[in-house]
Amino acid sequence: MTVDTSMKDRSRLHHWIDELPPRRFELVYRLVEELVEGEMDETEYLLGSPSMKERLLAARDSDEGVSIEVIREELGI
Repeated sequence: MTVDTSMKDRSRLHHWIDELPPRRFELVYRLVEELVEGEMDETEYLLGSPSMKERLLAARDSDEGVSIEVIREELGI
């Protein structure tokens, strides 16, 4: 992903968020808050183990699996 693509995606996301009715915005905000909070807890826990940290770093650098671009396309993001 390039910086231009990232900025383009962010702009589209910001526009989408700006257009949400207040009730939906509140629901999206809560969902994102829960996801981020959970991610932080899980990441801290997983990185606390040297063997798990090594596995996570190997997975991050791996060429296997589905690319983020494919996931975005499938989700329509």
